[in-house]
This record gives sequence, structure tokens and C-alpha cells, in this order.
Amino acid sequence: MLVTPEQLSEILKEHDKWLKDSSQGKRADLRSADLRSANLSAANLRSADLRSANLRSADLRSANLSSANLPSPPMLLLASWYQVSAELTLKLMRYDAANHPEPEKFDEWAKGGDCPYYDVKWQRCANFEENRELWKPGKTTKSALELVMMLFAEKEIKR
Repeated sequence: MLVTPEQLSEILKEHDKWLKDSSQGKRADLRSADLRSANLSAANLRSADLRSANLRSADLRSANLSSANLPSPPMLLLASWYQVSAELTLKLMRYDAANHPEPEKFDEWAKGGDCPYYDVKWQRCANFEENRELWKPGKTTKSALELVMMLFAEKEIKR
């Protein structure tokens, strides 16, 4: 179900009422909602149900997700994380490369070549601001969950 910005605003308003007094408003039920590119920055989604929600390119910066039912960690990596620390950027690039059909394309990209996903029929595994100067091959040592927890900590998302 595609959720418009107006609908999302109303859902969040009702959810905020519910958080203050459970006899008022309504708990946010965004199960299976299409929240692509939604602006959820600083949204209070405490105890909201987001299972199976499509968060691709959604802005979750500073959102409160404490006690929320969340989609899978790989789906959360598809939210828009923008610029992250150099350390986390490298970890995310390695994760992206490990899930690419031709990981060596990242080496070519780092040397000034095309984006590794140019003309590839697969989408990226994480949305963040990559930096070719930071790229160096290595093993992916972090799971999707570990990367999400690092993103939450860095972006001050309450969980």
C-alpha cells in the first residue's frame, strides 16, 4: 500500500496521540506499507509496526524506533543513510560489493571507472554516500544486522 505524505502525516499525528494516551489516537500500523522516499527524519515511531514496510530511500535520521516492529535488516539498509563515517562507509561498500554479481567492478570504480551498478540488473544492498577514495578490497565482516545497528548508533536513532 503506497502511503502518501499526507496519509503518513496523519498516521504519525494519531500515533503521537496514542503514545501520550493509549485511549486516544491510534498506534501506527505501517505493515507492508510502501514508504519509499518517505521523510521519517525525527519521527517518533516508538512501538509502531513497520514489519515488511518498504523503506527504500526513506529518511530515518534521528527517528525514534524504540520498541518498533521493524522490517528485516537488509530492508533497513535500503533506507537513505546519506553520509556516514569513513569507517562505516568502507564497511557498507564491502557489504555492497559482497552482494554484487561482479565484486571486482568496485576496484575498477575506485580507479575512476563507472559506478559498479551501472548497467547491472541488480540494485544496491545499501543506500549511503559512497566514496571511491576509501575503497579497498577486504572481507565483509559485518552482517546486515550489525551494519544497521552501527547506522542507528551513528545517526542517533533510538532502538
